Amino acid sequence: MRPIFRAYPGLADTLPIVPLAELPTPLNRLPRFSEQLNADIWIKHDELTGELYGGNKVRKLEFLLADALEQGCTDVITYGAAGSNHALASSIYAQQHGLRCHVVITDQPDSPKVGKTLRYHLQLGTHLVHAGNYPEVLAAAAEITQKLETDGRRVYDIPFGGSSALGTIGFVNAALELAEQIVAGDMPEPDRIYLACGTSGSVTGLSLGLRLAGIGSQIIATQVTPPAISGPAAHCRLFNDTNLLLHTLDNAIPLLKEPRSNVMHRDDEFGAGYAHETASAADAVKLIARLEDVHLETTYTGKALAALVKDSETGTTLFWNTYNAQPYKEAGSQASAALPPELQKYIHNN
Repeated sequence: MRPIFRAYPGLADTLPIVPLAELPTPLNRLPRFSEQLNADIWIKHDELTGELYGGNKVRKLEFLLADALEQGCTDVITYGAAGSNHALASSIYAQQHGLRCHVVITDQPDSPKVGKTLRYHLQLGTHLVHAGNYPEVLAAAAEITQKLETDGRRVYDIPFGGSSALGTIGFVNAALELAEQIVAGDMPEPDRIYLACGTSGSVTGLSLGLRLAGIGSQIIATQVTPPAISGPAAHCRLFNDTNLLLHTLDNAIPLLKEPRSNVMHRDDEFGAGYAHETASAADAVKLIARLEDVHLETTYTGKALAALVKDSETGTTLFWNTYNAQPYKEAGSQASAALPPELQKYIHNN
């Protein structure tokens, strides 16, 4: 049973869930990193959420895929950049539950990880369609959906990052999980929690859940996408939508005001754009790998850690690791020619 059902038993009859994640994820103090920064720094290991694939997306998919199955869907469609962890996690877990996955893919700066991600999609049999911009994304999604429904199939739409009100409940649950760990003495209540903010679902769910649990931690949301996607306005909309959905499902859950009361958004680590590496993120990734053998990346988690390193404040700080730690499958014999031509540029002989 997830903490959200312990806190609000009325949800048991109204909120379907497919248990995908291995929870709770561990907490531990980072002694050498703390000594280096002269601070008290802890880590939440959400890289370990799943045996097949970890990271923060698994928490959201527990509720999204449950809804798809409840509605009798046969297929899911979602969206992401070429190296998207969300798109890959969606395909892995959707297919585990008999749902075909379609992904509309956009471009991003190249890296070896992007090629590995696309090769993994090839092994999974994910249906990938390339789109050059947002209007093309919408047009491609509409075309895929229409074709599938004409063939008698039923399609479930998962937004970018899984950050709908329903998906965001996954991180309301995460906040309640952290609250239970604090009560159990696993760590002191943190003064600040640092995590990357891409499509706002993780930050917003954590913000709402901490307030429901009575935890006073301040969330430092490090923006890794443009402000229109991950800024304060997007947070407020999603906070209110998620809070209203939960209240509708169980009126024991109060409607809260002031969505930004425990969140500080910052864009000083954004750099040149989404997935563009910054020197500060690269340095932070190297530092924590050397001191603690924790392995991050520079699109999301490295930028959040760079913000933490820059601040290096007193008190207790929690770094929420949202990056998958499970190894990718070895590349099979699937030919890269099976990819849309626009995506073949990411496949390298390595």
